[in-house]
Amino acid sequence: MSSDSGLTVVLGWDGIDNELATEWEVASAFGEHTRELETFDNDLLGKPHTHEIWPSIITGRPPEDHGIYAKTEDEGAAWNSRTVALAARLTNGVVPERIRTSIGKAIRNAGAELDYKTPAYYRDRGIETVFDGRQSLSLAVPNYRTTADDALDMHFDRGAQLGEYLNITTDEQGRTRHEPSVPIHRLEQRLVSEAMRKLGVVRSAIQREYDLVFVWLGYLDTVGHLAPTVDEDGWQRRAYEQAAKWTREVRSDLTDADTLLCVSDHGLQDGTHSHSAFFGADDEGVTRETETVLDVAAAIDEVTRSRTDAGVPEVRDPYRRETSSTTGEAEAVRDQLSDLGYL
Repeated sequence: MSSDSGLTVVLGWDGIDNELATEWEVASAFGEHTRELETFDNDLLGKPHTHEIWPSIITGRPPEDHGIYAKTEDEGAAWNSRTVALAARLTNGVVPERIRTSIGKAIRNAGAELDYKTPAYYRDRGIETVFDGRQSLSLAVPNYRTTADDALDMHFDRGAQLGEYLNITTDEQGRTRHEPSVPIHRLEQRLVSEAMRKLGVVRSAIQREYDLVFVWLGYLDTVGHLAPTVDEDGWQRRAYEQAAKWTREVRSDLTDADTLLCVSDHGLQDGTHSHSAFFGADDEGVTRETETVLDVAAAIDEVTRSRTDAGVPEVRDPYRRETSSTTGEAEAVRDQLSDLGYL
């Protein structure tokens, strides 16, 4: 990609289902040209899983190459708590798996988080990502946890972060169910506020000289899981319409030289992950060539510039403004804030 191209923004709408987006006539908001993406299952779970597909999306490589699995026969799901990990090892083979799984979900509700990978994980293994060699901003991408995520308090494990709002249970058939433990309007407010925090950072970053801004959004995935338990007609469809509106707003901030891509890791219907993943772009050729989740990294590379001299991202020319104010001394500003009681 040439150095005079614009910014690429990727909205990773976890769980957006191509069939539903098409049926509810909102697909065009996520790209002039859209298609169903082929995705893949975790062999043990028998369905697609967020925590291993997003690493494949940002690397273009399957779990066999990047080594990240949602569940394996040897390890199950990894926890970042030493106490939890020790307990899991001690009970493995003694306590039935179903009970251990239930305990894990209870611990996650109490605040434990999955052991997410950082950029160092990929560097140490010689695995390139779409963020390498670019002035990039990654926000909350599963298994690509950055210092920016920590500084901005971006949420990852919804089982932990939304524990006070959701009950994660297992029914008699061993199926996972998410059930609201608060009034639905309160849950909506939490889900919307989390999405808007992320999109606010994206819209701010659009004004600066980034090559790639990539954000993961769990809004539609969480709504999709909960939809069968919510006694409101059209609740999931309203969420799709809201996500479409937010996407249009992000698009309105872009220049003609910029590119917007929208992608999901899987679809979600009737509360269950489906294979109807989604890809949307304004470039027909890029959309046509992006057939599977493993093709997304190549699509990003095709439309996104690379450079080695990127420094602190300056304000982009379309967003520069002339001002008559003078630059103040830091000490004077500090004194003013102290006088106001802010410091």
